[in-house]
Amino acid sequence: MEHSVIRNLIMDGAFSLYGQPKWTFGKNTCNTYEVFAEKVRMPGGEETYAWPIVELIEKDERLTELYSSWFMESAMGSAMKLSDETAAHLTLSMNLLPSYANHSDFVERVMSLLQKTGLPPQKLQFELSEAQRLTEQGVQNLNRLHDDHGVALLLANFGTGYSNIDLLSDVHFDGLELDRSFAARIPESEQACRVIVAVVHMAHTLDMYVCAKGIENQEQFEFFEEIDCRKGQGYMIGKPMPMEELRQYICNYAKKHI
Repeated sequence: MEHSVIRNLIMDGAFSLYGQPKWTFGKNTCNTYEVFAEKVRMPGGEETYAWPIVELIEKDERLTELYSSWFMESAMGSAMKLSDETAAHLTLSMNLLPSYANHSDFVERVMSLLQKTGLPPQKLQFELSEAQRLTEQGVQNLNRLHDDHGVALLLANFGTGYSNIDLLSDVHFDGLELDRSFAARIPESEQACRVIVAVVHMAHTLDMYVCAKGIENQEQFEFFEEIDCRKGQGYMIGKPMPMEELRQYICNYAKKHI
């Protein structure tokens, strides 16, 4: 697909945001959700899945910058709307491409968007993508956002790509997210269970929590709850859904303002 076509899709707001809930174990609540572009409306009017185009965007720095700006502003704006409509304590969790975080003015960009949309920094969580390498500048930027402004950080899809143990020494993460491949081996693989327990213990030692992705059945749900994972995400908990459907889900399961 040509660069100009993708650029026009971004500029025209052709991508549709979907949200997927993150369940808090032990509290039976959902006050955090991940947002991403699930569908895209093509020039001819046909709607299709967005992930193949997003993968192309991730390979081009200029498209990444344009898309990330649109995505963050749209996600923050929708989060404020959702919070107002549901009267719930909500945390917006969004995927962050390292190539965008590596920009020297990244912190200023994020704070400007937060001010523009009205979303409090404490209600935002970035999930650092494993798809690209984070530079020294990116590390400094993320730590500034975290330490100076209270934006939460999650190391996404731990165990894949650039999402590895080295980053835990440099970035002030609040938690790490287990790639869905871990859950897929539960409960059949005893070795996988041991590895997961070890990762959870490591995270707790570093004062971080763990979010397990890819939970699709009751056995997996109970396993992660038993080993003290804080949050879980997967089709059993809730599939990616349009924002209107997510609003109803949050009304049913989120802790509300008093």
